[in-house]
Amino acid sequence: MFIIGLTPSASSAPVIAIAVIILVLFGTVALILSRYKMCPSDKILIVYGNVGTGRSAKCIHGGATFVIPVFQSYAFMDLNPINIDVPLKGALSSQNIRVDVPSSFIVGISTQPEIMQNAASRLLGRSREDIRDLASEIIMGQMRVVIASLTIEEINADREKLIKGITGGVDVELHKVGLYLINANITDIRDASGYIAALGQEAAARAINDAMIKVAEETRRGEIGKAEALRDQTVQVALANAAAVEGNNEAAMKVADSNAKLKVRQAEAQRIALVAEREQAAKAEEAGYIANREAEMKRAELERATQTANEIVAAEIQKRKQEIAAEAAAAVRVKEEQGRADALVIAKEAEGNAAIKLAKGEADALLLKKKAEGEGLQLVGQGQAAAIQAALEAKATGFRRIVEAAGDARSASGLLVTEQLPKIVETQATAVRNLKFDKVIVMGGNGSDSQSASVGSFVQNLVTGTLPLHELASSVGIELPNYLGKKAAPTTPEKPEPPQGKKS
Repeated sequence: MFIIGLTPSASSAPVIAIAVIILVLFGTVALILSRYKMCPSDKILIVYGNVGTGRSAKCIHGGATFVIPVFQSYAFMDLNPINIDVPLKGALSSQNIRVDVPSSFIVGISTQPEIMQNAASRLLGRSREDIRDLASEIIMGQMRVVIASLTIEEINADREKLIKGITGGVDVELHKVGLYLINANITDIRDASGYIAALGQEAAARAINDAMIKVAEETRRGEIGKAEALRDQTVQVALANAAAVEGNNEAAMKVADSNAKLKVRQAEAQRIALVAEREQAAKAEEAGYIANREAEMKRAELERATQTANEIVAAEIQKRKQEIAAEAAAAVRVKEEQGRADALVIAKEAEGNAAIKLAKGEADALLLKKKAEGEGLQLVGQGQAAAIQAALEAKATGFRRIVEAAGDARSASGLLVTEQLPKIVETQATAVRNLKFDKVIVMGGNGSDSQSASVGSFVQNLVTGTLPLHELASSVGIELPNYLGKKAAPTTPEKPEPPQGKKS
C-alpha cells in the first residue's frame, strides 16, 4: 500500500494568497451589490432598522438606496389600486328612513411622504385582502355618517353632493392608515318603504304633465302663428295696393315738380345771363376809369419828379458854386503861402549877397538851405490846400444831407445856427467873465409885460444886442430864424428941425 501526500511547494504559496484575496474582494463586492436596492415605479421601498432618530422607517418611491447589512432591512409595498365594493344596507337618513346605497371605491397607497410613513407603520406586512377589508370598514362608517346628515330628497336628487360628502370624510380617514381615495361611484339608492320610488313616480308624472303642457302651448302657438300670418298677408296686400296708388301719385307729383323746376331753372339762367352781361359792362367802365385815374396819377408823379429834379439841379449848382468858391479860396491861400516862401527866399538871397564878402561858401550853403525850406513850405501849402479842399467837400456833403433831411434850405440854416448857438453863448460869456459889474441893467422891457420880462426874451435881447448875428449870417448867405430876433432896419439920421421964428 502506498500513501501519496501532496504538500504545497514554496512557489505556489503566492498564487494561493492572491486567489484568496480575489475571492474575498469578489464576495465583498457581491455583498455590496446585493444590498443596493432600487425601487420600481409601482412599489414603495421601505427601509427599516437603524434609519435615524425621529422616524421608524425610510420610504423611497422611484429611486435607489444602500441597505446596510446587519443594521438595516427592507421590504416593498405594492402601489397597485385596490377595488372595493361596499354593499351598504339599512343606512339611516336624517328622516329616519333606512336606505340601501351600494357603492364601489378604488383606493391605493399614497406616495406623499407623510402618508407613506403612515402606510409603513400600519400596512407593512399586511396582504391586499387585509388592506381591502380595512379600507371597506373605514368607507362604510364614513358613508353612514354622511347619509345620516342628508334627507332622502338630497340623497336622491343631488348625487354630486352625496359623493363630495362621502369622499371628503373617507379621504381623511384613509390618510391615517396610509391610503388615499382614487375614485368613488354610487351604484344605486333604494329604500325599504318605497319613498324614493314614490318620488320617482311624482317626478315622472310632473315631467309628463310638463310635456303635455308644452305640447298644448306649441299647438296654440302654431294656431296663433297661422292666424297672424293670414292677417299679415292681408295687411301686406292692402299696403302693397296703397303703395302702388301712392307711387303713381308720387310719380305724377315728381313730373309736375320737375316741370316747375325746369321753368325756374330757365328763368334763373336768363336772369344770371342778364346780370353777368351788366356786370361785364360795369367792369369795363370801372377798368376804363381805373386806367384814366392811373394815367392821371402817373402824370402827376411825373410832374412832381420834374419839379424835384429841377430843385435838385438848382441845389447841385449852388453846391458846385460853393465848392468852386472854396477851391478858389484854397488856391489863393496856396499862392499866398508860395509867395511868402518866395519872399523868404529872396530875402535870404539878399542877405547872402550882403554877406558874400565874408564867406561865399557860407552864402551858397545858406541859399541852398533856404531853397530847400521854400520847397518844403510849398509842399506843406499844397498838402494844407488838399486837406482844406477835402474838409470843404465833406462839409458840402454834410450840408447837402442836412438840406435833404430838413426839406428846404431855410430849415437847414436854422438847424446849423441852432447847433452853433452854445458856442456863441459861450463866447459871449467868456467876453464878460472877468468883468466886475457895479450894477446890471436889464434890457428888452420895463417889466410891465410878462413876456418881455421872461428869461427867454432876456437871452434874445442879449444875443441880438451884443453881437450882430444877422449881419454876420447875411454875409455868408444864411438867414437866421425869427426866434433869434430880426435884422434891424437901417436908421437914417434925423435932420434937426429949423428953429421956428417967433411970430410977431
